[in-house]
Amino acid sequence: MTNDKKTAVITGASGMIGTCVAKRLAQDNWRLHLVDIDAARLETLAAELPQDTTWHESRLGNAAACGASIEGAGPRIDGLVHLAGIFVSHDLTPDSRETYDATLQNNATNAYDLVTAALPRMPRGSAFVFTSSLGFNRGNIDQVAYSMAKGAIVGLTRALSRRLGPDGIRANAIAPGIIESTMIAALIETRGKDTLLAPIPLGRFGQPQEMAGAVSFLLSEDASYITGQVLNIDGGIVNG
Repeated sequence: MTNDKKTAVITGASGMIGTCVAKRLAQDNWRLHLVDIDAARLETLAAELPQDTTWHESRLGNAAACGASIEGAGPRIDGLVHLAGIFVSHDLTPDSRETYDATLQNNATNAYDLVTAALPRMPRGSAFVFTSSLGFNRGNIDQVAYSMAKGAIVGLTRALSRRLGPDGIRANAIAPGIIESTMIAALIETRGKDTLLAPIPLGRFGQPQEMAGAVSFLLSEDASYITGQVLNIDGGIVNG
């Protein structure tokens, strides 16, 4: 590791968006520590990145797992990008509680646990980038728990921006709309592509590379006076 490189942790790194973020940050000269549940895909991705890339397989299922997942990042973490999450439809019945618990853990609770684990190693000038969603802004009728979890991410982002601002640590979030990725393939199949495209002013789905560009910006010096914000990347569905 060269001394002039900053280190970024990326969770959900082997997904389509995570892979694009990793490759973009590598181009930006970040040293990367990748976290995901799929060890084989992590290993493959790491082989495509600079040799100082490290990775850790984890489901981020509890506080201990979140802490262990970033141990290999080294003594300093300059950026933490939390992309990991699950997107599950469910009914509003008592039987759906298991899905609710899993959704909150895998989308929001683990974000808090990662923050508490990473903070001791985050210097002035470092930054968090979390992932909220169009589901928070509009509410997904079939994914109520997911919408709740992504709302919690917004609350976390805003609270951290005020708590950590005096320490020179920033916290922002992206709120993707409908992005062409494996996560929304089933949604397209069940609701139909034309139905999903109808409310998007730009008339198309987003691309994973467009998420990567936003993350790159929010971690950069160009965003040094931006904190506590949620950047909607949804083709114009949410206005204001």
